[in-house]
Amino acid sequence: MDEMKGSHIIKLLRGKWILYALLSDALISTGTSFLMAVLTNKLFAWSVWWGILYGCIVFVFLFFVHRPWLVKEESIAQLLDQNYPRLEESAGLLLLSVSSLNMLESLQYKKTNNALQAINAPLSIGKKLMAPAFILAIMLGTGIALYKIPLHNNPVQKKQTIAPVAKVETILPQITAVSIGINPPAYTAKPVKLQHAFNLVAEEGSLVDWQLKTSTPVREVKFIFNDTVQIALQPTDTAHNQWRTAKKIDSTGFYQVSIDGKASELYKIETVTDKAPVINVLSPRQYTTIDFGQSQQVKINTTISDDYGIKDAFIATTIASGSGEAVKFKEQKIALTGFVAGRSQYQLQQLLLLPGLGMQPGDELYFYVQATDNHQQQTRSDIYIVHLPDTAQLMSLEGLGNSLTLKPEYFRSQRQIIIETEQLLKDRDTISEETFKNKSNNLGIDQKLLRLRYGKFLGDEVSGETTGADGLGDIADFSNAEKVMDAFTDKHDNSEDATYLDPETKKQLRATLTEMWDAELHLRTFTPKDALPFEYKALRLLKELQQKSRAYVAKTNFKTTPLDLNKRLTGDQSKINQLQLQKDISRETDPQQPVRIALAILEKIKIGSDNNNAAAILQQANLRLHEKAIRQPALYLTAVEALTRIITALNMQENVQAADMLIVQHGLQQLLTVPDRLPSAAASNSKQTLSKQYFDNLQNRQP
Repeated sequence: MDEMKGSHIIKLLRGKWILYALLSDALISTGTSFLMAVLTNKLFAWSVWWGILYGCIVFVFLFFVHRPWLVKEESIAQLLDQNYPRLEESAGLLLLSVSSLNMLESLQYKKTNNALQAINAPLSIGKKLMAPAFILAIMLGTGIALYKIPLHNNPVQKKQTIAPVAKVETILPQITAVSIGINPPAYTAKPVKLQHAFNLVAEEGSLVDWQLKTSTPVREVKFIFNDTVQIALQPTDTAHNQWRTAKKIDSTGFYQVSIDGKASELYKIETVTDKAPVINVLSPRQYTTIDFGQSQQVKINTTISDDYGIKDAFIATTIASGSGEAVKFKEQKIALTGFVAGRSQYQLQQLLLLPGLGMQPGDELYFYVQATDNHQQQTRSDIYIVHLPDTAQLMSLEGLGNSLTLKPEYFRSQRQIIIETEQLLKDRDTISEETFKNKSNNLGIDQKLLRLRYGKFLGDEVSGETTGADGLGDIADFSNAEKVMDAFTDKHDNSEDATYLDPETKKQLRATLTEMWDAELHLRTFTPKDALPFEYKALRLLKELQQKSRAYVAKTNFKTTPLDLNKRLTGDQSKINQLQLQKDISRETDPQQPVRIALAILEKIKIGSDNNNAAAILQQANLRLHEKAIRQPALYLTAVEALTRIITALNMQENVQAADMLIVQHGLQQLLTVPDRLPSAAASNSKQTLSKQYFDNLQNRQP
């Protein structure tokens, strides 16, 4: 066993070499990913999680550069011979089998084995990690230093300096306690909420109950809603220390608390609006036709959702029967199976049996799904149509004389195939099996001939001809440029394009040929009963094509009264006045002009420029902010308060706070929209057109 220790040592050295190489690549890729993540985050505001992708890319690159899997045991033996002379360049003998060595090689094998075991920590592979660890430390230090250095061109930092900072709610010093109860409407089925802050977020229609407690007796406490409506609170004790009022909240806005004439800051009121139910009909399709042989039923799969709950849901159906002026309509409501009122999410399925609804061949079913939520809001889906074709009407030849001259013959052929197929099924019990198969096969031949005759309308001259991309199925034609061009280029001599049919008609005619092909398949396989649905569908598609081909031409035998040429241009035109259009064009004032002027004044205030009318102009901009704060208090309420403080400071000739300036500028900028473009010269394009280049060349050649 001692003789095998040398070979075992070489194998262990190879494993350590590969492992340490992978660890080296991992250390370098980790440092690179950290440094790249910091750089991209500081320069482009990218997420630091991109660093994982950078590290994986670097590791894969180093892995294929170093290729550790190519390290063999023979390479380790050669490296040992180069670093340790005592092995006498015989480490390769340790990899050979002892039984295959001669006497001299066996002696050298034992000597080399003992010498290798005497070496302490051969090759010192662990030192390979020192350089990668040093590189990792440098990259980590560089990344941390870059992360702490502020960059002025960081878009994230710019956005943070402009955006308003959420502030802590401030109340009047006389108020020692506040308790607000929010009672949502009954249809929400939510319990009463209790809070101790003035900012409100409540469901639309909630009843809000305010209870205030003051440190000292006060004469008057009132709420000012949206700077217009005032509600006085009523004292609930004789000492006038506790006050209470209630109000129904129906819209967003803001309000203030006023105690003995001293008003607080603005508090926001946000309402959560009840949304209408959402209905999504997954199946069937918008227009469905149930052909002969298919099951006369429709499976409706729908999903219904609402934020608070559904009260009622049903399917409204209307059946239209008859034709012309004798059309009758029958309406009814069908309850959805599995519907239980009160839930907010539904996934329902309903099976409609058309015969059970009283539908006959030729009738049409119109249905939609309607849902009502707990707030009496209704939503209905789109209308879906299910058509049940009348096979008797399909077999009729009425009206074919007004179509193209060639179509009646083809219609009669398809109709005759259906008649003979049904007759064959009736006679099956009275004829022999051989006669039945022969007649079925002959019908299949007739169906094939009819299909080929219709194929001429699409340019098909040979049965089974493949055109377009279908001819590229052979793998040998993968690089055949000529066949690829023949399949996808527009050629004037293409057989399919050598027709007068529009693309939609071609599509339906090709679908008709597909149905004929399936009918022929079942007729040739002696299953005419299975062929009947395809035959009827082919006839229905042909009927639809026949209806599309109809055109109205007015009679040409109508005669008008001849004109008297002597009376032409002899009328009195003195009373015909020239049409005059008068319009006063005035320049419309820009409603956002006060906001733009206010932004300019704020910039002047920053640099210390005097402006006597600054407070008056800013007051006009404050009115615009008030209008937006009523609809969106969460976005504009802070700007209204800051602008009010700026106006007060200007009137008192005090210094304006820089933080208020930033908040107001951000709020006013949110009000602005992109101005209308004024007429101007077209911008020059760097890529000149061919005509302009030609003109420039002519100009340069002139003497």
